[in-house]
Amino acid sequence: MQILTTPHPFLKHKAKTLTVWDKKTAKEVKEMEAILKKTVNPKGVGLAATQVGLDKRLFILLDEASQTTKVFVNPEILEMSKKMIAAVYKKKKDRWLEGCLSIPKIWGFVDRPYSIKLKYFIPKQLDGKWVLSEQIVDYKDVESAYVQHEIDHLNGILFTDRILEQHGQMLRETEDGLSPISL
Repeated sequence: MQILTTPHPFLKHKAKTLTVWDKKTAKEVKEMEAILKKTVNPKGVGLAATQVGLDKRLFILLDEASQTTKVFVNPEILEMSKKMIAAVYKKKKDRWLEGCLSIPKIWGFVDRPYSIKLKYFIPKQLDGKWVLSEQIVDYKDVESAYVQHEIDHLNGILFTDRILEQHGQMLRETEDGLSPISL
């Protein structure tokens, strides 16, 4: 298993709903975790199944402090704020740039809803069997952006697509820093 990079066509694929948590899926998620934890320059925060060629609606996020990952199965945004990140961080210098392990050395600001209410499932063992347990959680700020970025992957949308939609600016990482890309 490896991270697919653009222009791999599977990155534009909309993933299928995951109906059963089985040993194969658990093993695949462990492999995804190992891959994500090994990423450097940049250090990855999340990884969607579609980024490693899996046709499953799931992604993982890494908690850097504890080095643990959280699994999100069949995520669905129930609500999103009208307030956007740019409205909260009015100065460009205060905004973070998104990057992607599937699009190396490209960065850019994506103006996303500042907060979301997310429904997703987590695998849990119940009476010796694996079940998918529903969660409903509010995310805001950078965590909201991470979740939205990964859900976009599951829908075949890349952060660069969002930048183009928003007529934003993409930047290429070079030895000298970040340079604007002409679109």
